[in-house]
Amino acid sequence: MQIKVVIVLLLFTFSSASSKGQEINKPKLVVGIVVDQMKAEYLYRFQDNYTEDGFKRLMREGFNVKNTHYNYIPTATGPGHTSIYTGTTPTNHGIVSNNWYKKALGRTIYCVEDTTAFLVGNLGVDKTSIYNDYQRSPKNIQTSTITDELKLFSNGCSKVTGLSIKDRGAICPAGHLADAAYWYNAFNGNFVTSTYYRNTLPKWLKDFNTSKKADSLLNLTWNPLLPMVKYTHSEKDDAVFEKIFKGRKKAVFPYNLKKLRKQNGDFALLTGTPFGNTLLTQMAEATVLGEHIGQGDQTDFLTISYSSTDYVGHHFGIRSKELEDIYVRLDRELSQLLTFLDDTIGKENYLLFLTADHAASDNPVFLNEKRLPGKFFDSRKLKEDLNVHLSKKFGNADYVAFIDKTQVYINDTKTSKEMILKEALNFLVTIEGIKDAFAPALKNQPLDNSTIGLFIKNSYNPKESGDILYQTCSGWMERRNFGTTHGTSYTSDTHVPLLWYGWNIPKGESSVMKHTITQIAPTLSMLLDIPLPNASNNNPILELFK
Repeated sequence: MQIKVVIVLLLFTFSSASSKGQEINKPKLVVGIVVDQMKAEYLYRFQDNYTEDGFKRLMREGFNVKNTHYNYIPTATGPGHTSIYTGTTPTNHGIVSNNWYKKALGRTIYCVEDTTAFLVGNLGVDKTSIYNDYQRSPKNIQTSTITDELKLFSNGCSKVTGLSIKDRGAICPAGHLADAAYWYNAFNGNFVTSTYYRNTLPKWLKDFNTSKKADSLLNLTWNPLLPMVKYTHSEKDDAVFEKIFKGRKKAVFPYNLKKLRKQNGDFALLTGTPFGNTLLTQMAEATVLGEHIGQGDQTDFLTISYSSTDYVGHHFGIRSKELEDIYVRLDRELSQLLTFLDDTIGKENYLLFLTADHAASDNPVFLNEKRLPGKFFDSRKLKEDLNVHLSKKFGNADYVAFIDKTQVYINDTKTSKEMILKEALNFLVTIEGIKDAFAPALKNQPLDNSTIGLFIKNSYNPKESGDILYQTCSGWMERRNFGTTHGTSYTSDTHVPLLWYGWNIPKGESSVMKHTITQIAPTLSMLLDIPLPNASNNNPILELFK
């Protein structure tokens, strides 16, 4: 009898040990952080003003993949977030830009547009006209995401939630099967979702919205967090290529948001200040607590996209005091978030990565001041000039349907499409500032003989892309009155940070080997032992598997 008892106890002990072993062999939570428009260099350029507990903690205690790049055009928010989480490029996932021309509809469409899904705000489903342009879902993504695969693998038990100020920053990472995606409504300061996910907001989010945190933040004044003398890694505060808010004469600190908000979009003003990131951090903490994320038996996934860095970059440029300040403040936001995750999930129980959806380039005005090459071009004028040229060649017609800063869409006419494309290519490369132009549908395109050719291959989706993909010379930018933008295949726009931290992540860094953004999803797949997204790159980052 005693022998039987001993055997039972041993079996129970073994079973308990095995159960505990299985629990520690997977994280309770994966946190994917995307910083919108973050250049890799910001980890170093502003580090003198970082704390030890934000970016530096991730770099010190985690793994820094220093040579990480995008490998397609345009480098933009919608394609960037989608490529991170699908493990592939627009050629497969179909999000070829933030907005692109849909020939079947005869108009541009938005990357997360869905006319069958309605906005869900504080009062439930809103189908009123003011919100009809804000119908959102992930239906335009043509492949699965790593978050989808986690949902499928766990038979729906894993919780997946996406958060961002921007709708596309929340929706694209969360994927098709997410429990929810929540984003900021710039009309009223609330976080909202769509009927694709649910028909009413959860009580915890209604309470969060009722607390009017956005309204409180808009009563603040945006001053530099640190004394201005410490901001030595940016240009002078008053630069000619910075946005001047309505009601102001100069783009200089301080910014009294309470006075500026009514003239500058009211709740929309918050998105272009560091306090948009503050609000998102508060929202992330409320989501974890409200949804009980990271508390179940299966691995959960929380995606967070900090968007205000992008707005500030677009408004003030990559050398501005405002940009330096928002990263100094974001460092503190990350410190707060990491401490919260330590306390709520447990320091060894979550896996986190941080990257960006694209980087950004210098404004040509700044480049010229520094005696560096760079100019503006105007895609609207380019469309007119190309249409005039083709009309002279083939007879009057509306040949060009749409042009943006990387793509040209050609209308169907009586003239041979092949002839139009060849003539358009010949014309485009004669325009000052255009370096390359390709029509992927044409045979004998030299797409294998150059870096840009590989980018074009990765970019071109036959159903969604333009008939012609083109690239300007380095230093050239779509004409704008202030700030910066992005979109090219040059390293200024492609080189982004990639930090890994937490569960099963070794300490270290990698710099010699180049990595692409599409390796994040397969790395997660191998770490979590779940399937790859269905069109994913199958090459994980090997340095993480030492």
